[in-house]
Amino acid sequence: MQRRKNPDLTRGEEQIMQILWDLDQANVGEIIAKMEEPKPAYTTVATFMKILEEKEFVDRKPSGRSFTYFPLIEKRTYARRVLKAMLNNYFHGSIADLVAFHAEHTTWTEEERAQMRQLL
Repeated sequence: MQRRKNPDLTRGEEQIMQILWDLDQANVGEIIAKMEEPKPAYTTVATFMKILEEKEFVDRKPSGRSFTYFPLIEKRTYARRVLKAMLNNYFHGSIADLVAFHAEHTTWTEEERAQMRQLL
């Protein structure tokens, strides 16, 4: 099997990874059980798992007549990569520009304002 080292995730792949990160490990049926309605077909999720394995986001171990999948990349590691790409692609690498954008387009609660002041 030709592996592709951690390219970007599609929306569907990311949805599955979010579930797998929450569960730590799971088989296809357990992943489907955590998905919202309408639930995808078993074969659809199995195909996603194969793609995620090729991308080296997950690995698997035999479990009866099936496989148990587990993440090879931590959620925080992937989140850091996504945030860095977003910063570079949309905000010229500037955290200040990101925060300013968020402040312009979001109504913050007093608690959030206090947290932001404390962080700054």
